[in-house]
Amino acid sequence: MKWTSVLSILAIIIGNTNVAMGQGSGPYPASWFEEPSLANHTIYMPESPPDNMSLPVLVWGNGACENNGIRFMNLLTNIASYGFIVLASGPPEGTGSTNVQMLRDSVSWALESAGSEGKYLTVDASKIAVAGQSCGGLEAYHLRDDDRVSFLGIFNSGFLPQDPGGGLGVSVPWEDPTTIEEVHKPVFYFLGGPSDIAYTNGRDDYEGLTGVPKWMGNYPVGHFGTYSEPDGGAFGVAAVHWLLWTLSKRMDGAEFFTDGGAEAAGWETESHGLESLLQ
Repeated sequence: MKWTSVLSILAIIIGNTNVAMGQGSGPYPASWFEEPSLANHTIYMPESPPDNMSLPVLVWGNGACENNGIRFMNLLTNIASYGFIVLASGPPEGTGSTNVQMLRDSVSWALESAGSEGKYLTVDASKIAVAGQSCGGLEAYHLRDDDRVSFLGIFNSGFLPQDPGGGLGVSVPWEDPTTIEEVHKPVFYFLGGPSDIAYTNGRDDYEGLTGVPKWMGNYPVGHFGTYSEPDGGAFGVAAVHWLLWTLSKRMDGAEFFTDGGAEAAGWETESHGLESLLQ
């Protein structure tokens, strides 16, 4: 496939709008809101989290680097409903493009706000994962050297073999595929199978990643995943289990990746070194 075609597809903002705006399938009904102290972002969290429950942090970058913090609201609301706070780049229905600094701003805000009086009292900034879809995944890679971040999640993404040069109409945070050699954090890849335009890129990154635990799952629905489905569909289920394991240290999350749960749910998987995360 010609790279002009690849770039055209990557330029498409997630095509299907969210079909349902519930409060997530988890035990803590969640919603999104804006926070003046974190401008140009959207926050998702449980509406009434128990006082004794800490909230680990997911920092999220949108597909197409779209500056719209509610583009993935089904997925992110669902994640929050399982006891997480999600900091998504972009205000609700914002326009223009996001950038890597917005992810870094989210991490800094989490560290500054965690434990403060009020609704952020139980935020646990010692547990931070950074993830993103498509262009947002490329943004997430840029935090590979940030010691405040413990895990990376790459959704329908992978390093591009050439700089798009502005052909997408957005500022793509391009880095050469050899950059995978600089990644030294555990990475979980969530891809859409062979019809996903980022499938080859994601596979190459997975294979090139060494020295750290890694997991790759393919759910054969293409580049746009199941994010528009209620609660984010199959990708939402997998994302919740990923965070329940890696940030909340729950074995029911780990079993999805280590005991056949993902395969039973329709994912084709590969992994290496996950046993070290069980210790």
